[in-house]
Amino acid sequence: MIERRRFLLALWAWGFGPALLGADRAGAPGASLEPLAGALVLSGGGARGAYEAGVVGGLAARGGVRDGQRLPPYEVVCGTSIGALNGWFVATGQYEKLRELWYGISREKLIQAKSRYAALRDSQSGLLDRAGSALSLIALVRDQRGLLQSEPVRDWIARNVDPAVPLLVPLLWGVTNLAQQRPEYFYVTPEGSGAELPRKVVNALHILLGPQTVVREATADLLHDAIFASSALPIAFDPVIMPGPDGVPAPYCDGGIATNSPVGVAHAVATSADVVLLDPPFEAKTDYHDAVEIAFGAYGTMQRKIIEVEMRNAYFQSVGKRAIEGISPSEVSRVTRNNPLLATFMHSVTATELRYIRPEQTLPLGVVGFNDEVGIGKAYRQGWEDVGSRGFVDYDWRTFQL
Repeated sequence: MIERRRFLLALWAWGFGPALLGADRAGAPGASLEPLAGALVLSGGGARGAYEAGVVGGLAARGGVRDGQRLPPYEVVCGTSIGALNGWFVATGQYEKLRELWYGISREKLIQAKSRYAALRDSQSGLLDRAGSALSLIALVRDQRGLLQSEPVRDWIARNVDPAVPLLVPLLWGVTNLAQQRPEYFYVTPEGSGAELPRKVVNALHILLGPQTVVREATADLLHDAIFASSALPIAFDPVIMPGPDGVPAPYCDGGIATNSPVGVAHAVATSADVVLLDPPFEAKTDYHDAVEIAFGAYGTMQRKIIEVEMRNAYFQSVGKRAIEGISPSEVSRVTRNNPLLATFMHSVTATELRYIRPEQTLPLGVVGFNDEVGIGKAYRQGWEDVGSRGFVDYDWRTFQL
């Protein structure tokens, strides 16, 4: 029994202990609330989010879920970047509108280069025009913050994300505060849910992600900017300026920098998490042709590693908690009485069942391919079909490969 207990405690410490060393005792036993039953995790990936919209459409169709009805078994939606935008329509039960928006998004011309860079993409421009734009691109490091116009995307979000539409389940999503160089999290909750649910979300994230984690409500005046900020890919878009937690304006950008698939957030609040990934199993790439491709390759490396760590941590923390729960109640009581950190772990951390779905091959459009009508349609249909043919599969840390 002693050896078994040591093993279980070591397992806990390896997967969770460091996060608790900074935990506030005020968030310990007695402060925790019952976890939600299921979380849907929607990853970032730009236009490839058409795939996860197809997954949502397929889930709704197979479950006989209509607009205005909650998508079972999910009691919370967690997203980042395009996943935050898709997540809004899941959390509000607007499945038909989500499909219509994706099938019509190519006509919106959301991806528009700033005027000084437009000649780089225009095959009819003369050589001198393209050379001038290339020189402007070099100036990006001095007096420009992004290549693309923000207004078309921001305006599209404002037209289609209506704060007055009632939420059916909470929505949480990540952004990056550039001024503080840290991830932050926004949430919106159904009307009438009271203060208990936000308190649970804040408490759970403080325990799992650290006591300094910023979690705040996306009020109606912040909603559009907070969703756009989550999608504002660096270099592509200017940072979004909006009030920080202290009310002082700060620059925000892509939440995918720190948490492209917010598995840790779902693990903090739910007993099961279904994760929609937008990349197939890893395939080596050796033909990097320019600085932009190299930058995206480096960015992808970072995102893959982060999601790998988040999924593995959630898995082992859950294994550790279930294993400790298997010990006799008297032994658990004795150990936790003498170890306040372990007591916090047992009372505050959720044992989460983890599953995922992903495309088997690279999706047929680029991250900024919002103008690609054919590619978007193929990606949407692939997500829909994958729900029916393969569905979500259990996460296995020994075989899972990003």
